[in-house]
Amino acid sequence: MSNSTYFWIDIATIAGPLALSFDKRVAFHTQWKYFLSAMLITSGIYLIWDVIFTAIGVWHFNPAFVTGLYIGNLPWEEVFFFVAVPYACLFIYACLRHYFPNLENRNAARFISLTLLAFSIGMVVLHYNRLYTAVTFSLIAFTLLNQLLVTRGSYMSHLYAAWFLSIIPMLVVNGLLTGLPILIYENAENLGIRVPAMLPGMQYGIPVEDFFYNLLYMMWMIWIYEARKNRKAIHIFTPEPE
Repeated sequence: MSNSTYFWIDIATIAGPLALSFDKRVAFHTQWKYFLSAMLITSGIYLIWDVIFTAIGVWHFNPAFVTGLYIGNLPWEEVFFFVAVPYACLFIYACLRHYFPNLENRNAARFISLTLLAFSIGMVVLHYNRLYTAVTFSLIAFTLLNQLLVTRGSYMSHLYAAWFLSIIPMLVVNGLLTGLPILIYENAENLGIRVPAMLPGMQYGIPVEDFFYNLLYMMWMIWIYEARKNRKAIHIFTPEPE
């Protein structure tokens, strides 16, 4: 391992989906303009969140695994991370939409959303003093309320399926980030529950909040992606018709 480790993790994350984007069946490369719009907006918000949490010590980066070039208080590899991971997650979603168009089940998606909403509210109430936990689940609760009452996205079954599938590569990618560790968490600001990485010899596991942090990103990104792709306005307070 070296100070280019984080960079190579980013490259490995995006390499496969990028190469497969030119497959003629899914043809994800033809949708890059929609991806860019969704990624730039969502990653912009997440990077502000990242800057703040790094500044106040919710997490920090191990200088042994980054090249030393910083953008503000973030290693440039962390900024690259918010291109590589969203691209990989959206590629999984696009493949599911193409190969499994009949996967959509609004009743099942609504049940999952309501369950996650209740769980998120409970987490905020019980762990309001843990910043990473409280902020992540507060934003998930707000987003799910908007989805259930306003946007009523017809894509939620595919979104949840993509999230479940993304957990597999996440156990490797985030396993390396937290296991080496490249990204070091202040456990007082999270639940302290770690999911073992799918890699031997890792020092630490993945904070359980990371999986929901990724779900929130996917909800925001896919919402924008679908709205741009279908040339719809992004409704937040005005209900869409059923």
